[in-house]
Amino acid sequence: MADRLAPAEVALLERSAALVSTFVVGVVAELGVADLLVKRPRTAAELAVELRVDAGVLHRVLRVAAAMGVLSLDGKGRFRLGRLGRPLRSDHPGSVRSWARYLALRSTVLPWTDLLESVRTGRGAFPRVHGHSVWQHYAENPGEHELFNTAMRRFTEQEVPGIVGAYPWPERGTVCDVGGGLGAVLAGVLKARPGLRGVLVDSPAVLAEAEEYLAAAGVRDRVELKGGDLFGTLDVHADLYVLKDVLHDWDDAACARILGGVRAAAPAGSRIVVIEGTLEHTETHPVLTVVDLIMLTQTDDGRQRSVGELHDLFRGAGFAPGGVYRTAGLVSLVEGR
Repeated sequence: MADRLAPAEVALLERSAALVSTFVVGVVAELGVADLLVKRPRTAAELAVELRVDAGVLHRVLRVAAAMGVLSLDGKGRFRLGRLGRPLRSDHPGSVRSWARYLALRSTVLPWTDLLESVRTGRGAFPRVHGHSVWQHYAENPGEHELFNTAMRRFTEQEVPGIVGAYPWPERGTVCDVGGGLGAVLAGVLKARPGLRGVLVDSPAVLAEAEEYLAAAGVRDRVELKGGDLFGTLDVHADLYVLKDVLHDWDDAACARILGGVRAAAPAGSRIVVIEGTLEHTETHPVLTVVDLIMLTQTDDGRQRSVGELHDLFRGAGFAPGGVYRTAGLVSLVEGR
């Protein structure tokens, strides 16, 4: 609305400086400023003592955060949490602190600086900039991997109610979540369907953490944990296979291998449900178009796909396209049989 009132050059100038927002919010998130301002307002000098940073520079950064509405600044130099700053708290139910920290990482930012080369070549930026895939990078930088996983889990947990409500999940049988992380989607489905059992497939390291997560959700006794990877043999016979935000990380050839592995394990009559944001070629979605470029810069040629493109991948792997179920959020559930 503000852009429509301002001269075009003024609105575009602000958009072109958006990287400032990324780094200012990233610093606020990394330092945990929002957690420190919950109880009372503080000056930058007071915060700097606890954070062990330079008070003068901290004030300058937080002043920009106040101009953005993340914080507020009063006449005595004290900062308070603004409306936009509350989700940067670690304990906020819709916390985006991990995501803000991830976006401001040097390893995340560098591929964006090479976006023009991706336009010229048609290839993803992360391997070109870093010399290896994002997955190898995470293997060598477990702290960054944990940060990324936490951010993704937060988003998934917020999407679970919509995912559970949008699809006719079976009352009984077995659901296999392939590459399901700690099992947020699987836990949500099993809680809604007491007669179902689940299988969670991921790396052994992830499954070790999933034990506690599934137990806290009250479904551990109905879940089999099975170590594996997306490109290995999937030795799981299930009635329904779930892939949440998996295919958009990969190019078509890799997706064909992933879906082929599921098809090889799937018994007759079983279904597959791919859960991710679908993006049509002529659609200008305010979020998913940006996510599509995040896939371009941060993965190995990943992308958001249209329903038709997902259906083509299904057919190539031996699945017949089924229904498409929309949620009120960003993701859809695209079914294959």
